[in-house]
Amino acid sequence: MFGILVPAFVKTTAGKLGCRLTATPLGSKIKKGNMLIKIALNGARPKEQNSYLPHSLSEIEKEVNLLYKHGCKIFHIHCYNENGNESLKPHDVNNLVLLVKNISPEIQIGISSGEWIEPDLEKRKSYINAWENIPDFISVNMIEDDAIEISNLLISKRVLIEAGLNEKKAAEIFVESNLTKNCCRILIEPEIEEFDSAVQTINEIEKVLDSNNVKIPRLLHGFNSLSWDILREAKRRGYDSRIGMEDTIYLENGDIVKGNLEILQYANNIINAT
Repeated sequence: MFGILVPAFVKTTAGKLGCRLTATPLGSKIKKGNMLIKIALNGARPKEQNSYLPHSLSEIEKEVNLLYKHGCKIFHIHCYNENGNESLKPHDVNNLVLLVKNISPEIQIGISSGEWIEPDLEKRKSYINAWENIPDFISVNMIEDDAIEISNLLISKRVLIEAGLNEKKAAEIFVESNLTKNCCRILIEPEIEEFDSAVQTINEIEKVLDSNNVKIPRLLHGFNSLSWDILREAKRRGYDSRIGMEDTIYLENGDIVKGNLEILQYANNIINAT
């Protein structure tokens, strides 16, 4: 069992409320300050990998309700249609955002804008333009061909941007754009699953950001086998982080999880370790 997650609200650079989580009483406070932990609920993982992955609205509602009761208020959720396929269509996005906001209006929801969800740029733009229930933020992978155009469209819809940087080139694209004033977080997310190489990528991204005096809050996370080590690295560097079934479906001992709460519990132990 882990401690109670107590939210402490802070202003982001764009003036919206965020949530930083501390854990009491089981474990010490983080020495470098409280980490913001964002829940990456599902991702693009198929249910063949883990039958507990929340794809349907009812499954997402159950998971978000449970995690909200444990203090979580910032969620990154991939939107799915009734057939179990990722979607950016207005009907699906509107229903997802409404569902989450009905759980609590203080929850911040972000979704993915990944080009693989709708490869046709014009269709993707038409879908975004037709959204009525607007997510609080959107994660945009800066390495994608149309990232800047999609970001500007989202900004016109009053959506904050999370800039996803998976490599040095993505960081260079971001700093050369005009997106910084509408960016609430920078996601440093090395995709390579070898620790030393991942750290090298992190350092390269940091160098680009630092040399361009980018002061936007940074969130560092990894994927699959590196999720837990990169969470520790985020703590060591004083960065925010994220965790959830998008990033891993296994605990460090190899046990497959049955939900996001198990992952959050284990992450809480890491965050509060001395």
